[in-house]
Amino acid sequence: MSSIFGNIDDLFLFCTVVEEGSLLSASKRLQLPVSTMSRRLTALEERLSIRLLEKKGRELVATKDGEVAFSALSSGMESLHQGFSCLLEERDAIQGKIKLAVPHAFYSGFLRPTVEQYLTQYPNVQLNLILSQQQVVPETDRDLLITFQISDMDGMIARQLFKAKHGFFASPEYLDSHEAIKKPGDLEQQSWISVDEVFDMPLYKSDRLEQMVTIKPKFIVNDIHAVAAAAQKGLGVASLPFRHVSPEMNLIQVLPEYHRGDRQAYLVYKERKYQPKALTLLIDALIECFQSVHSDEFSQMKRRKK
Repeated sequence: MSSIFGNIDDLFLFCTVVEEGSLLSASKRLQLPVSTMSRRLTALEERLSIRLLEKKGRELVATKDGEVAFSALSSGMESLHQGFSCLLEERDAIQGKIKLAVPHAFYSGFLRPTVEQYLTQYPNVQLNLILSQQQVVPETDRDLLITFQISDMDGMIARQLFKAKHGFFASPEYLDSHEAIKKPGDLEQQSWISVDEVFDMPLYKSDRLEQMVTIKPKFIVNDIHAVAAAAQKGLGVASLPFRHVSPEMNLIQVLPEYHRGDRQAYLVYKERKYQPKALTLLIDALIECFQSVHSDEFSQMKRRKK
């Protein structure tokens, strides 16, 4: 043997046996079978052509050559052990910078308590929170994005969060001043309030696509709360997530048997083999939060149907 490469594990076993005074004690400390340790130490002695250990009564002690080897190696092994422990502590440390981009409605609606609790629990994490409806594609392995649109996210991890179920809503004042909405085609004659510039909208009945309708947005605003507020003021018809509509709002659902299709929300981040602990914990917290939201929304849907 002319190199430590490939032998350092066995040398560490040797030093541990000398420190513990027996194979049994060393095996308990290292959580290795005695037979495995004995076989590896014998192989080490054969490679070195040196007798390192010998029995004295019930103890296993270093020979003279073994004592020389132990004196030369023990401090180095301790340094390696401490260095490796520091490496593990660094890996598991919950610290560093993270960037999270999320629509304002998500954050103000239900995500804020989760983020605040996370930062309270892990004070050494610095979070850069971006409240925006615009796509902020993750650039580093510490960037997170919550979005409904993943068509331009090739090579990213996209974790499903929940599906937003929508309905069509308008204010009583709007409905009183416009032609009655009795069939899907009537939607094309309405003024619309939208979050984006999508004019061709799929129309579903249950889970079946019935037809496409072309809508005419009168007001486009990239915030769902602003859309709901404008609809309550009578500016037009809006497709709104059920969880953003409450009984006290000045809204009436139209064509309740139809909807535009569920919108899938995703948590997007760059693929990384070794993920920082702080990022992993935030991902877990966000997913748990949205699972709770999905459960609450499902319960609300069931109550509406009764």
